[in-house]
Amino acid sequence: MNINTTPVPNAVFDTYLKELKIAELKVLLIIIRQTLGWEDKRTRSERKELDWISNSQLALKTGSSQRAINEAIQALVQKKLIDVLSYEGEILEIPEKRRGQQKLFYRPTNAIFSFVESKGIESEQSCKSAIANANFAGNLRKKMQELTQKMRITKEILQN
Repeated sequence: MNINTTPVPNAVFDTYLKELKIAELKVLLIIIRQTLGWEDKRTRSERKELDWISNSQLALKTGSSQRAINEAIQALVQKKLIDVLSYEGEILEIPEKRRGQQKLFYRPTNAIFSFVESKGIESEQSCKSAIANANFAGNLRKKMQELTQKMRITKEILQN
C-alpha cells in the first residue's frame, strides 16, 4: 500500500455516506485519517488504532464550528461509528463525561470496517479493549511522569 494514502473502509462509502450529515462525515474522515492513515510508531507495522485529537484540530481540519463538531461527535458515538476515550482509557459515551477532559482519544469502531489493508496485507482490525486502552494510557502516563522527573533533575543540576 502506498504510504501516502489512508485506507477508508468501504462501509463509509457503501452504507454511511448517505446517512451522515456533512459535519459527521468530516469528523469521521478526520478520525480515520488520524488513526488508520498513520503507522503506529510503537509497532511500525500496523495502523494506529486511536489518536488524541483536540477540538481545535477538528475545527481547523473540517472547517466546521465547535458546536457542529460536538454535535457530530455525539451523533457518531450514538451510531457506534467512533469511540471517545479519556486519557485513562475510559470510554466516554455522553457529552457530560467528555466535558473538562484535557485530552480525548478517538478511534473508529468495528462497525465501520471488518478488513482494512495494512502494508498491502489484508488483515482483520480489532479495536483495543477498554483494558488495553487503560494499559496504554497508564504506560503513557508513566512515561510522561518519568520524563517530567528527568526534566526536573536536569533543571536542578543546571541551577546548581
